[in-house]
Amino acid sequence: MPGILPILPLRDLVIFPYMIFPVLVGREQSIRSANYALDNTKYIFLAAQKRSSVEDPKKEEIYREGTIAKIVQILKLPNGLMKILVDGLIQGRISEFTDRKEFFEGKIEIIIPELINDHEMNAMIRQMSQLFKEYVKISRNIPNEALSAFDNIEEPDRKLFYVAANINQAIEVKQTILEKSLLKDQYYEVIKILHSEIDILKIEKEIDNKVQENIAKTQRKFIIQEQIKILQDELGDDDDISPEFAKLKDKIKKAKMSKEAETK
Repeated sequence: MPGILPILPLRDLVIFPYMIFPVLVGREQSIRSANYALDNTKYIFLAAQKRSSVEDPKKEEIYREGTIAKIVQILKLPNGLMKILVDGLIQGRISEFTDRKEFFEGKIEIIIPELINDHEMNAMIRQMSQLFKEYVKISRNIPNEALSAFDNIEEPDRKLFYVAANINQAIEVKQTILEKSLLKDQYYEVIKILHSEIDILKIEKEIDNKVQENIAKTQRKFIIQEQIKILQDELGDDDDISPEFAKLKDKIKKAKMSKEAETK
């Protein structure tokens, strides 16, 4: 794997190692970067932009930490856009940009998060796994099949990046995971994110339940009011009164109810 790679700035997206993901490319500079990678080593460095609204980012507007990926496939679309399928391989960091003008290129430092296999690490893996399962159960955006795939993953780093990829979070939040060089620190970040997201989802669910209860109460009240109106109309018209309502009206009179109760 070469030390100098073309760089592809991503908008509203963070690609983690072990992710296979389609990326839509439309900017001329990005298309040149992808084509160069495809014609040479097929390796490319994926780094998120700090502000997705920037159409023509400068070097300082690109995060230094990202993922070294391999281009699996490129599909050129009729509208001039390009869809590239990338396979995230390993964490990396831009140590220095080159002087290339056609597209971003840089010296890439490979980052291999250190795995310390101790009780603390095992506890963090277990905690993250439990939190992710809870997150999937209460989230509306992740299918339950995601848990089956997660359970089949054994490697600690692969587990971590799988969860990170499936969390619904802002780019700057996900980026903090790639900025850590120790696996324990990365696990701590993901656990912290999961705790926060689960709390938010629970609050959203409580709000939704209250709204649904209020809607149900309003609907029941409306139905009852309509039924009372129909009953009042029936009781007030002796010519068209049905036998059932006639009996009810007679009972009300015999019980010598107040005028108010009789009307109700």
